[in-house]
Amino acid sequence: MEAVAINEITEAADLGFGTFYNYFDSKEAIHEALVHELFESFGAALDQIAEQVDDPAEVIAASVRYTLRRASEEPLWGRFLVRVAYWSPALDQGLAPRMLRDLRTGVSLGRFRAHDFPMMVVAARGVVLSSVDVSSASPNQDAEDRDLLGVLDADRQSIPERTAAVLLRLLGLDPQEAEEVVCRPLPTIALPTNPLGPPSPT
Repeated sequence: MEAVAINEITEAADLGFGTFYNYFDSKEAIHEALVHELFESFGAALDQIAEQVDDPAEVIAASVRYTLRRASEEPLWGRFLVRVAYWSPALDQGLAPRMLRDLRTGVSLGRFRAHDFPMMVVAARGVVLSSVDVSSASPNQDAEDRDLLGVLDADRQSIPERTAAVLLRLLGLDPQEAEEVVCRPLPTIALPTNPLGPPSPT
């Protein structure tokens, strides 16, 4: 955000410089609106999973699978999610409050084992964000990233399920049950269109 000037934003949007301030007070305001548009709407779509599925493990797994599929199919969205999450590690916006809610539900129902709940949240966040980072990575990145991608390239399509399985094992499920949960059909939900995607043909 610091590297972009407001006049660059207005030029890209084909707007007059003064018009920007009819909508936003600052670059921070437009950034906040973009974060809300991209991730709050996606998180609200993930809420549909919890409405359809009773098993907290399946809710977590399906949410992770949908998130990583979006990151793989729309890498700019994924890279922005990682950048925003590390820039603002708040747990009150976007996808974070949904994960926190689903982890708490799983613990309260005895589905997940939490010897240290705060560290469970930190670890779950790390697993998901790291996988989003890998799923949205470009083959043109630096050598270390290319080496990691090379290890995963043989089966990158399965990263969403593999990530969900690792996370469920971290939460206390045995490996066999974790694999069974992540192989269940995904609940059908209505996902929002990604505003960062290519424009529709006219």
